[in-house]
Amino acid sequence: MEVLKTALQLEIDAENHYRSLAAQTEDVGLVNILNRLAEVEQRHVHVIQAMMDENLQADAGDDTFIEEVKDLCQKLEDSRSEINIDTAQIKLYEHAKARELEAEKLYYGAAETETDPETVALLKRLGAQETMHAQILDSIIDFLSKAEPGGWLEDAEWYHTDMY
Repeated sequence: MEVLKTALQLEIDAENHYRSLAAQTEDVGLVNILNRLAEVEQRHVHVIQAMMDENLQADAGDDTFIEEVKDLCQKLEDSRSEINIDTAQIKLYEHAKARELEAEKLYYGAAETETDPETVALLKRLGAQETMHAQILDSIIDFLSKAEPGGWLEDAEWYHTDMY
């Protein structure tokens, strides 16, 4: 299935991009979030490889991920005054968000054309995870874009990042 080859490359590229961003970031909180995103993308690589081998039993989920990210974001907000923000990095985060949205579209599109119910469910779950990653990146972009400390976490719309 050609879509799986494309998805596999998107996930590999995303993992590498997150690790590269983490290496360029001085703030420990952002590094932790980026490394967690890289780990989730690595899990997606394994899921897609399993799908290519027609093994639909691979676990695409990471139910602790969103709670960990919320906790990391709270720590990030608490240390905001200590953070040296390089606003040039915002473009890198925007690029990562665009890639997540591209993967989301790919998974949902593949789910629409797939006939096997297990495959459809797995593709939709991967799509939902990519949606959540884009929302997390949106929150990071918002955080980095704000010049004044305070207000960021309270305004973050975590309701749209339900468990997937």
